[in-house]
Amino acid sequence: MNTERLKDFGIGLGFVGLQIVMFRHLKVWNMQPDLVLIYILWLITVRDRTSCLFMAAALGLFQDALLDLWGLNMFSKTLITFAAYNFIPKSDKVRLLIGQIFLTVFIASLFHNIIFVGLSVIVESYSAEFLFWQQWLGNAVYTTLVAGLIQLFRTQ
Repeated sequence: MNTERLKDFGIGLGFVGLQIVMFRHLKVWNMQPDLVLIYILWLITVRDRTSCLFMAAALGLFQDALLDLWGLNMFSKTLITFAAYNFIPKSDKVRLLIGQIFLTVFIASLFHNIIFVGLSVIVESYSAEFLFWQQWLGNAVYTTLVAGLIQLFRTQ
């Protein structure tokens, strides 16, 4: 494992830690953003497909281990990485507008959440109090807003 991948994995673990420690408690109407998904979507723009898939699987598994979901995040993040890799621009020369970033993260988050919700229903990870629309659409909107704020305040 080279130092670049090790550095990416360390940053990813930091995002998982932030997700678990801080953003899990910053719920708005019981919706929470997915920082790990935002990081994986950014990683798609700068790394090759194989390292992105391994990173999505590893970070998803680590997130599942801390949340006691065992495989739901891992599968949905790996599948969304595999599917989104061809649609997200990879060049540093291409600079996306904030609206394009919102739309890209929103669509990726919608697909990620529908995969996650579908798997949750199949394995019955959530019981009757599970609110489909809140989990699917609400989390996607919140994730998109957080990604937009990160994009607005990041340094060039």
